[in-house]
Amino acid sequence: MSLMRKTTLRKFFLFGRYSLAILPPKKWLTELDVKAGDSSLMEFDRKKQRIIIHLQQPEVKLETIKNPDQLEKTDDWQPIPPL
Repeated sequence: MSLMRKTTLRKFFLFGRYSLAILPPKKWLTELDVKAGDSSLMEFDRKKQRIIIHLQQPEVKLETIKNPDQLEKTDDWQPIPPL
């Protein structure tokens, strides 16, 4: 078992015109056996100000969300201003 940090400081960067991205440490992804092309389910918790990433959800598959009305709609997303 390797000793791995549980916290790290990362900066968001512009990804395309309208999105920000952040990259988790490679060691974390390797430890969790995440590979290119894998899918994840993301959950937005405004009240606790967090984004939860579910890497393995056997009971909920992305393909099962066929009706966009199932997803919470928000109109507060704005394009990121140019740098």
